[in-house]
Amino acid sequence: MRLGLVMLALALPSVARAQAPPDSTASDTVTYVLPPLEVAVERERSAPPPIGALTVDPALLRSTPAPDAYRLLRRVAGIEVHDQGQGPGYASNVVMRGFTSDHSSDVLLVIDGVPVNLPAHGHVEGYADWNVLMAPAVSSLRVLHGNASPLYGDFALAGAVEVFTRADAERTEATFGGTSFGDLAGSLTTGRRGTRGGFFVGGEGRSSDGWRDGAASTLANGLVRGWRSVGGGRLEGGVSLYRSEWDSPGFVSVLDFNEEAFQNPTDATDGGESQRAVVHARFARPVSASAHLQAVAWGMASDYALFLHVPGHDHGGTPGSLQQSGEWDERTGFGGQLEAGFSTGSGDVVVGVSGRADDVRYRHAATLEREVINPEVALDARHRAAALYGRWRWSPTTRLGVDLGARLDRLTHESRSDFDEDGLWVSATNTVFAPKLGVRYRWTDRWSVNATTARGFRSAVGIIGDPTREPYLSWSHELGAVWEGAGGEVEVAAFRTDVDNERVFDPITLTSTGAGESTRQGIDAHIEWALPRGLHLEAGGTWTHARLSGAYVDAHDDHPHEVFEASPTVPDDEEAARRVPGLADWRGRLRLRMPVTRALEASLGYDVVGPHVPIGEPTVETRSYSVLDLGASWMIAEGQAVDLEVGNLLDVRYVELRSAGYVTPGAPRSVRMQLRLTRLPF
Repeated sequence: MRLGLVMLALALPSVARAQAPPDSTASDTVTYVLPPLEVAVERERSAPPPIGALTVDPALLRSTPAPDAYRLLRRVAGIEVHDQGQGPGYASNVVMRGFTSDHSSDVLLVIDGVPVNLPAHGHVEGYADWNVLMAPAVSSLRVLHGNASPLYGDFALAGAVEVFTRADAERTEATFGGTSFGDLAGSLTTGRRGTRGGFFVGGEGRSSDGWRDGAASTLANGLVRGWRSVGGGRLEGGVSLYRSEWDSPGFVSVLDFNEEAFQNPTDATDGGESQRAVVHARFARPVSASAHLQAVAWGMASDYALFLHVPGHDHGGTPGSLQQSGEWDERTGFGGQLEAGFSTGSGDVVVGVSGRADDVRYRHAATLEREVINPEVALDARHRAAALYGRWRWSPTTRLGVDLGARLDRLTHESRSDFDEDGLWVSATNTVFAPKLGVRYRWTDRWSVNATTARGFRSAVGIIGDPTREPYLSWSHELGAVWEGAGGEVEVAAFRTDVDNERVFDPITLTSTGAGESTRQGIDAHIEWALPRGLHLEAGGTWTHARLSGAYVDAHDDHPHEVFEASPTVPDDEEAARRVPGLADWRGRLRLRMPVTRALEASLGYDVVGPHVPIGEPTVETRSYSVLDLGASWMIAEGQAVDLEVGNLLDVRYVELRSAGYVTPGAPRSVRMQLRLTRLPF
């Protein structure tokens, strides 16, 4: 079955995002003039706000071996990931700037303008499976920290990851690789590029046995995109398809982890399947030498089913017991955006409106070997969102740049339960105004400083069952300095985010509690440097102090549709009780690339992760750990290269995720090899 997954995509005339004003990161003069729209290979993006932002080299993204999208971005973008380890459709936790982002819910992932995060979700609001990201198709990837960008609202509480895929290609490329655990992966991309249009077709597939028993999985991504010059503008878009199936080995008790008893799957029927189809479209054209318009439209359909043993004390079992839990989510959604940009004597202005609508059917039940034995949640839900946003970038002097923006979001949630005899819809609407202000000052030709303050929000966990829940509200602040020279770049930023109406979700027990208020603050640093003898150094780290600044609160005990709740256990140690769970106090990373010969390059990766307090265990602190990876790339001939990597070289035993007394163990030492062919003759 796994080897029989086939990636299909049908070309669909669609529209693509207009060329936004080009980045202006080399200078603080933020004024720009939109050039006449031309046929372009890559889509240019708007300049980032004056915050910490990281642009990833697509070539590095495509050449870096990794078992999945989460660990790929961990290596190339320095994003902290806590792997759930339960299969590709069981989303992992992406951690950014003090947010644990259960199932990646606090970080907005946008691919070609289409949000991946799922609203009105019963598992966790904003659930995002990053495995829909196909690395061989990426043309650009940028990480924006915090909620400073007025382009993004819901789920961009900790930040946003922007991805654009290729709309055409000059040649056919392929990759094929495997690991010492018996995993196989491959991709094939091709296309055409002309003066007035082009297309791209790509697919990837993975078949994994996993390093733990009962962890087999398959995954397939397919993409068809194209562009064409039409009516003085650019028409671009396409279709993407995703499907995965997996077995789940289950979570390991702390006792079994300490005894290194990893190869004992909880239940052979644990696992799941997921699929998703997206159609996206854009049209953009200049209306004058200083103005442009762009229109965006997209539609999606997805469904998944997952079965996993979770601690059963909140589901009728005895404390510490395990019981299989089944979830089903079926949904359709569509959205759009209309944006206008103007370059004036007082600066550059962008105004736009956006909206989306989702219809959801969510079911949760206690199951036995995937058969329902006790239905627990049966909800139909609707999510409607509309936003008005604007941005003004102004340079009063050649050294000073001001970035002023704002969003007005209106969100309506509705739900009804099959267990409600009257079948009545419960509805509530929230309106959030989010101003954004940023300043960048170029002190010298090499030094610049920036400061940002912005309001953000995120829809609350459990809103599918109780639409009256207030959204998380936050104020984020950042003060940073950047040094740019011929040899590289150094960036240091201090950040702080204050959050209201927060809830803590336990990804293992599937329960949530109100946490009231919290404060997340820290220091983030990043350096890229070209050393002698062709060495390239990249290093960075984050120190975080995250605390619950208000008492736990219960958000609505009388909500109309039951969603699992748990009363928090408050330990005697007040400081331990206030620590935000699931978040490492500090982390660091080091990447070093070194040419050995003209055809051979060696690489080293070293990650260090500090201790954290597990969710549901406020009196426990995990140990810090470090992982060392060594690799080499050998250029066999023009267009032919082999990548070899030894992951976790020292075979360190570590905890990827711990919650409620259970653990996801980190992967042991493995060997991964990948063959890259970039100039195939067809």
